[in-house]
Amino acid sequence: MEKKNKIILSLILILLLPSNVVGLKMLSGDQLRVDSPIEDDIFATGGTIDINAPVDGVVIAGGNININAPVNGDVFVAGSQISVNSDVKGKIVAIGGNIDIKGNAKNVVIAGGNINIHSTAIIGRDAVISGGSVNNAGKVNGNLTVRAEKFQNTGSAGSVEFIKSEGSQSFQRTMGIFRILITLGFLILGIIILKLFPVQFFKVEKEIRESTILKTVVGFVLIIVSAVVIILVAVTLIGLPVAAIIAMLFIIALMLSTFFVSFTLGKKILDQFRLKASDLWIFVVGFIILNLLFSIPYVGGLIQIVAISLGFGAVYFALHAAWQSMIHRGASGQ
Repeated sequence: MEKKNKIILSLILILLLPSNVVGLKMLSGDQLRVDSPIEDDIFATGGTIDINAPVDGVVIAGGNININAPVNGDVFVAGSQISVNSDVKGKIVAIGGNIDIKGNAKNVVIAGGNINIHSTAIIGRDAVISGGSVNNAGKVNGNLTVRAEKFQNTGSAGSVEFIKSEGSQSFQRTMGIFRILITLGFLILGIIILKLFPVQFFKVEKEIRESTILKTVVGFVLIIVSAVVIILVAVTLIGLPVAAIIAMLFIIALMLSTFFVSFTLGKKILDQFRLKASDLWIFVVGFIILNLLFSIPYVGGLIQIVAISLGFGAVYFALHAAWQSMIHRGASGQ
């Protein structure tokens, strides 16, 4: 347990490092290529994604991903085949089946099946790696922490900590990676919502900061009441389609509720340390910390209930305020 805590602590410290990310450019396609420099951070989804020109930073989810040009900031990537063939000035956070790191980076946090740090790679600080088979032929200036079934270290590191995963734990490791992929998917969804609907996002987030306890209680009650109403409506055959629509909206609201709490938490943490960051990175920091809190035994479940209730309550109050505003404008127009 102590060794696991060290890995989690390393991940927190790496993700809390200051970043200068400001913007985000959305890209998507089955065969996606970036052949011209982009002075911005890109979010990309697709089957095969090739980054062949310099960019400021990347958030990528896809199948085969190749980063063949320098990245001025950080790399967050999830895919089946990932190759980082050029230098990254910031950190690399990667989750996938086969992962190859050939360029330099400040820090790396990697989870996958087969992971290779090639001889051309220099990691300026620390590396935290979890996988089935891990091979380090590069240079890690700081700490190299590895949890794997197989580990080969022909390179160098300031210090090495190897935690062997037994074959019987492979299923748990696979499920762990799956949970990480789901979490990363929610992180990317939160980023999309924040970038595409900033006005609506911050209206809900503002509600969280006002009468927090009241909205947590109201949100918890509303979740129970909504579930009961959906069941009662679904009992009748005629009401079944209505119940299905209400249930879908209910589930969407529950899924989105923690996003707003994540932003508020991230802002409070960064303000505590007097750190300045863009809205994107405030959300990312809060999201990571909140999900780590969810994983704490026993207490994590309670924290999750409180966070979902608070977010759900804030969504309700924001929708209620928007509805009242529409009614007021309609009355004024008449």
